[in-house]
Amino acid sequence: MKKTLLALALIAAGTVQAGVITQTAALTLETTEIHQVFNINKFDATLGTLTGVSVILNGEALSTVTLLNTAAQSQRFGFVSDLTLFLDGAGLSQTLALNLFTFPPTVLPVGVLTDLGTANPTDSLTFSASDLSQFIGTGTTSFTCESLVVNTQSGGGGNIRVTQETQAGCGLSVVYTYDTPSNPTPEPASMALVGLGMLGLAAIRRRK
Repeated sequence: MKKTLLALALIAAGTVQAGVITQTAALTLETTEIHQVFNINKFDATLGTLTGVSVILNGEALSTVTLLNTAAQSQRFGFVSDLTLFLDGAGLSQTLALNLFTFPPTVLPVGVLTDLGTANPTDSLTFSASDLSQFIGTGTTSFTCESLVVNTQSGGGGNIRVTQETQAGCGLSVVYTYDTPSNPTPEPASMALVGLGMLGLAAIRRRK
């Protein structure tokens, strides 16, 4: 009988439905170092109860490098270039690292241009927000994404001319998950159904 009463109560009160809202800011490549700003609409609390916020950071870089030995003799030279994206906003701080070039120590002849080609690394990072209050209300929540390129050189005697051009960009997606009652206010017909069910249960108990 308890199970029957519970089923009737659920019919009257309605059930909770899960909803998802996704907001996306497109990735745009810009010459480094970048400073990109994203304004994300906050969650409208009239839609229901916010239960989770997932943030997806997409990163991309585009870089070219040439090396020229300007010394009087051949030089052994190595080169590593890395780019880090820094995302900050809504009490969150995350980094995403992209390797641009890894050129092992190699003998470079005098006056010969060495082209390392074009690097186009991409990667993504997904994380959850712990403070949901940062995303609830009216207006927007702002995020900034900045880049930092770090190059490490070995050998060359200070006579290797490095020419590098780099672009980078961030793309951002914020996913709101929330609960909302499908029928928070019992309808008259549902209440009548509960009443009939209770009468039926009472009749069964009297017969027993």
